[in-house]
Amino acid sequence: MAHPPAFRPAAEPSTGAGWTVVGLLSWWPFGVTAYPHTQRATAALAAGDREQAAAEGAKARRIGIAGLVFAIVITCAAVVAMTAGLLALGFWTASQEDRTESATSYAADDEPGSGPEAGTDVWELREGDCYLTEGLTDVVRTVDVVPCDEPHGGELFDITYVADKVLVQNDDGSYPDYPGDAWMARYADEVCLAELEKQNGTLAERSNLHRWHMAPDAWDWRTMDRRIACLVESDTDLTGRVGSS
Repeated sequence: MAHPPAFRPAAEPSTGAGWTVVGLLSWWPFGVTAYPHTQRATAALAAGDREQAAAEGAKARRIGIAGLVFAIVITCAAVVAMTAGLLALGFWTASQEDRTESATSYAADDEPGSGPEAGTDVWELREGDCYLTEGLTDVVRTVDVVPCDEPHGGELFDITYVADKVLVQNDDGSYPDYPGDAWMARYADEVCLAELEKQNGTLAERSNLHRWHMAPDAWDWRTMDRRIACLVESDTDLTGRVGSS
């Protein structure tokens, strides 16, 4: 005898409560938005309105899914940004370590001319350091520092800084961006000339000294390094410091 087919009762429509919880856990504004739809779906189901319950439950589900997708996108973007930041920090740290390792350490007595005798980075020279000029080219990276009472050809005779008073402040009280290479070269030459004549007690053109300077560029300016180093060199050996006679 054949049996008639059995019919399972239709499943109750979902109220979207689970997706409302997902929305709350993923990104709470989505969960708050989905909650009223879940409430209306529950009320419609209690009243026997399955069609209304299914419609409201579907809305809650879509909002919950949107919250989950949004959270995943935000999380991925944050991971990418953090990774890029860590990589940039790593490169910067490595460059700083390279600069530190290449820098030359000085003696503890902190006296002029007390730097190492050979291979001193010109950016590590201090005021009052004297150095040999024989064999130097137009591009100078290191010099041999010697006591100033020994024959030598050059000296770093002054270190100064770009004065705030020569810069025109912005409306908000901050100082402007890098004023430019031409302006910096003129300013550094003027301050070094004035200091040389002050120390030497005579006009620069009468001193038979050749002056040059090291001044901040745009990169130094961004790192707040505004130091200007003034140097002089002579065609004949010097003994003693500039202005000591």
